[in-house]
Amino acid sequence: MARLSRIEVTRGEPSEADAARAPFVTYYMILVSAIVLAVMGLLMTFSASTVSNIAQGLNPYVQFAKNFMIIVGGVILAIFLSRIPPSRIQQWTLPLFIIGVLAQTMVLFFGLEQGGHTSWVYIPGINQTFQPGEFLKLTFCLFLASVCVNLGKRIFDWKTVALALGVPTAVALAALMLSDDVGTTLVFLAIIIGTLWAAGAPLNWFPKLGLVAAGGLGVLVALNPTRLRRIKEMLPGHGTAPNVLEASQTDHGLWALGSGGLTGLGPGASREKWDYLPEAHTDFILAIIGEEFGLLGTLTVVAAIGILVWGVLRLSRQTNNAFVRIAGNAIACWILAQAFINIGMVTGLTPVIGVPLPLVSHGGSAFLFTAMAVGVLLSFARFELVQTGGTHETERRDPRRLKRRRAK
Repeated sequence: MARLSRIEVTRGEPSEADAARAPFVTYYMILVSAIVLAVMGLLMTFSASTVSNIAQGLNPYVQFAKNFMIIVGGVILAIFLSRIPPSRIQQWTLPLFIIGVLAQTMVLFFGLEQGGHTSWVYIPGINQTFQPGEFLKLTFCLFLASVCVNLGKRIFDWKTVALALGVPTAVALAALMLSDDVGTTLVFLAIIIGTLWAAGAPLNWFPKLGLVAAGGLGVLVALNPTRLRRIKEMLPGHGTAPNVLEASQTDHGLWALGSGGLTGLGPGASREKWDYLPEAHTDFILAIIGEEFGLLGTLTVVAAIGILVWGVLRLSRQTNNAFVRIAGNAIACWILAQAFINIGMVTGLTPVIGVPLPLVSHGGSAFLFTAMAVGVLLSFARFELVQTGGTHETERRDPRRLKRRRAK
């Protein structure tokens, strides 16, 4: 992750063409990788959800149409946010964070329980649900980045940081724990680490922060029998079950990945989605991708996520805007941590804690707000394009066009 206090090692001054081209490449690394993940998610959630829809007597294309409309909505929101300057986004961080916390507290009044935790809120009148925690992730990233920018050199004073960042973090985590969602809490911890790292906080803070986080998570696990059981399933002697009826969700996920081999069984040919693998179209969508498209399919998804995160880190290193750098790192940590946890669940490396695969797993709220985060990243990348003049070739030839674009 990029840090404010990093020491740059240069091997010669880059040419003017390289300096102009770098933000252009970064912009399309973020954009193209996000499109690949969204398209893969649309196709695979349709494949995974078709069987359950048919079993319930529903039209299998209804779910596909719903997912398609969610993606269209996410694209529209991303385009809208990509046109907003980073300075304007920074001005909105506090009210957006307050709205995110208030929305999360709605689980107390309109919450719906699913998967062992109450993360969904029912919206009366339109018969729809959404996850306010997904919106809170985005607002949390942006608000912490704005606070760190305002702190400036006071980022080295742990008392000031504890007050300025600790209070909103405690408020966000308290609101989040109303839904008893440890998976999202882990993502928030990754966001905090990425924010402090990018802001240039002293390195000796991170081991201490890790110990505090590990202790808190240990208490949360110890107090919940379901979490303890999921931890035990990962230990030796609690692995693959002897038969299908006794197999766990992780067992079926591993069987799906194993049966796919290198190239997979073919599109739509998954066997595990036939009511063997629970949540096949959401948290375990990667297992269906591996079964139908094999190792090559899963590596494509992993590579797309890697390119997306890499593009964000490139952006953080290229920019001179502190808010862009810190917020970009925070969002990158959000996406990377969520992807790592989800892939770990499918492969048996982490407990099953209900974290979706970014932009791939079915889920309206998760996709919409992750798409909005991508829109914010594209706004940052577009800002760098304008600042460096690395826009279109016609604009570089015509200073008047570049001047008008910079004015925007």
